[in-house]
Amino acid sequence: MKRIGLIFALACGWMLGVPQQANTPTLSEVDQLLLALSDITWFNNIRPLNLTKSQIERLIPLHERAYKQLERLIQEEAKELRNRKEEILRIREEVSRGKSLPKQFQETIKRLETDAAQKRRQLRAQVVSEVATELKPHFTEEQMNYMVKRSKEVLESARVDTSSLKDDQLYALFVESVFLDPRAPELLKEWRSKNLE
Repeated sequence: MKRIGLIFALACGWMLGVPQQANTPTLSEVDQLLLALSDITWFNNIRPLNLTKSQIERLIPLHERAYKQLERLIQEEAKELRNRKEEILRIREEVSRGKSLPKQFQETIKRLETDAAQKRRQLRAQVVSEVATELKPHFTEEQMNYMVKRSKEVLESARVDTSSLKDDQLYALFVESVFLDPRAPELLKEWRSKNLE
């Protein structure tokens, strides 16, 4: 499910192993192909679920709500940075002129980064839990079993020990990695139009 890095590495390895040709693809073409590969994996992950139209219509607004929560947190972080704009720009200028980075500023920025990362992790865990809990009653037992099995397969292929993970944790991982993928609403709409309408 966390496949972008692997796809990128495979694509880079493939591109490095092929002799340069006159028609070298542009970066945007490569980006489009990498996105298509990512979409293939995503569609392959949901295909066995046989999602219904009503399940898809439930998933899309939940995804949007989850991302609005994250957006609010990002706006709070941006506000804190804006409050320090003059200081940041002044220190940038000083450092670009060869001055040492002030220790107090370095500590402050490190604290801000640590706090922001912690808040994002906490919010993401909370959002995943809320979405997973809200969706769970709307999936069949067969769908739940598939999501648990698929998460376990992906983790085990990455050599992660899954013996201590509960089914609810594996299900939540599927929800986070597949249903809360940034492109999920767009892909769900495409799946619905091509398979359910």
